[in-house]
Amino acid sequence: MKNKILNPVLIVFALLISANSFSQDKAQEKVYIKIEIKGMACPFCAGGMAKELEKIAGVKEVDLSFEDGIAFLTTTIEQKPSKEDLIRIVEDAGFDVGEIDYSHKPFEKYKK
Repeated sequence: MKNKILNPVLIVFALLISANSFSQDKAQEKVYIKIEIKGMACPFCAGGMAKELEKIAGVKEVDLSFEDGIAFLTTTIEQKPSKEDLIRIVEDAGFDVGEIDYSHKPFEKYKK
């Protein structure tokens, strides 16, 4: 009798553990974002823009070059910012936005 009750309980428990593990893996999955930012003329411009991008929820890394006019962001898939939010943040900082790309793989950074 105990085995009849215990087996379904163990199955449910195992399913709950695997579902929790899957959701944790999903939360750790990264999204890479490349933003073309027009109008940055100096390192101070880039530094100010980087600080604004770092404020975005979920952003783990910001790498920005004013020479190339490109910002690279890394965030979790669950907190991926929309293009509209990114455009608003860049334009509020006083710059124009070019192309915005999302990827599940890191971008090759900067021109060589």
